[in-house]
Amino acid sequence: MAVIIAMLNQKGGVGKTTVSANLGGTWAKLGRRVLLVDNDPQGSLTQGLIGPEATAGLDPAATIAALYAGTAQDPRQAVRTTDFAGLDLLAGSERAASYNNGDPHREPWERQTCLVDALGELAPSYDVVIVDCPPNLNLCSWAALAAADGVLIPAQPEDYGSQGLPAVRRSIEAVRRGINPRLRVLGLVVSMIQPRRAVHQLYLETLRAQYGAELLGSMIPEAADLVEATMLRRPVAWHKPRGASAKALAALAAEIDTRLAGWAQAEGEAA
Repeated sequence: MAVIIAMLNQKGGVGKTTVSANLGGTWAKLGRRVLLVDNDPQGSLTQGLIGPEATAGLDPAATIAALYAGTAQDPRQAVRTTDFAGLDLLAGSERAASYNNGDPHREPWERQTCLVDALGELAPSYDVVIVDCPPNLNLCSWAALAAADGVLIPAQPEDYGSQGLPAVRRSIEAVRRGINPRLRVLGLVVSMIQPRRAVHQLYLETLRAQYGAELLGSMIPEAADLVEATMLRRPVAWHKPRGASAKALAALAAEIDTRLAGWAQAEGEAA
């Protein structure tokens, strides 16, 4: 059964989709079976892999929108293979915006748990499932948290880039108290960092003080090769496998693997 990771921050533009696509691509390049789930009605993850025109041409019935609508006969109908071995995509759709309502805990139970059911069917075919969420804490994010084992929180080392973190923590706690008690924070990953910027170093110290061990040591640089990889519709592990960004993503994947192994060991000892 795959580990299911929700990529979440209430603030937009902090690198959620970039980390989702490239972390998933890194694991796939290492031989894992990876499913990327485009859970953001903006469809950025889907566009980043198959292009805007192809995304616009998708039948909503073959996207995540059908899961929210309750019309999907089989969630595998929304899954597409990519050009990269081991990497599949559950396509997104702007039609999902119709269901991304506030006060998600008041939505019908079957809508709150639609990703629990769908990913429960899909997960046995994968090692890792990464769910890219919208920059809000409405139903789509709530449904992802309901299905996830862990939450990875990308944040920029700047004031605006870290403002959404307290709200994310409140949502995680709300989900833990009800629909998904097993949900845990996998870590906070700093994205788009320029180590030579004094302000970035200052914010790193602030994040370390506030979040302690939850702050992952591996960080994603602000780099041209990530922009190039997105433009070429290729994970950076395929675009420039020996570049600094690919190495940073490999380090992040290894660090997350270590944390997941620690979880598994603790659960085994508790049992």
